[in-house]
Amino acid sequence: MKKIKLFRNCNNFLLLLALLMVVAASLTACGYSNPYVQTGDDEKVKPDAVSIYVDMWQNKTSEFGFQNDIKQSIIRWLKKSPHFSIAKRPDQADYILDGVIKSIHIPGLSYGKWDRAVELRVEVTYGVELKKRKTGEVVLKKQDADWHESFETGSDAASLEMNKREALREIADNISENIYVNLFNKFSYKNKGKADITFDNTSSYK
Repeated sequence: MKKIKLFRNCNNFLLLLALLMVVAASLTACGYSNPYVQTGDDEKVKPDAVSIYVDMWQNKTSEFGFQNDIKQSIIRWLKKSPHFSIAKRPDQADYILDGVIKSIHIPGLSYGKWDRAVELRVEVTYGVELKKRKTGEVVLKKQDADWHESFETGSDAASLEMNKREALREIADNISENIYVNLFNKFSYKNKGKADITFDNTSSYK
């Protein structure tokens, strides 16, 4: 009798496990999706998408190549929405997105023995603007924006440089995401083309 009871309990357990797996699969199918990012089934750009040319930013710092990190990151973010298309040349675009990297400072955050820095912070100041290609009208603009990211110094010069570059890539991605969200809000069809952003003098955003 005990064996029969154990067998039935096992069957009940397997049945319950199967039901839980079905429920989990259903929840996954109906899961959360980022409202700013297109799904895998919607990869094609819409015919009436906003065409943007991402220009190479001016770099006034000694961190050569950082301007390319920002440009490539912005392009990757814009490709996440079917509302945007990336123009290969300025004359193919509705809008031109340009910017400037004004400064990069790396102050110390924490120190160890003999006042040796063990944690630093990259502080980037930049400006960005979006303008209509045909008229030159500035649609969005931010003159003195900033972003920062901390990183560990590491055990040697090679580790220091690698960690710094990783922090800069993280900053480039965060800057690009911020720009993307502002552009998405401005040109979103759900907002009927109205900017869902705070403006200063009708052209600057936060």
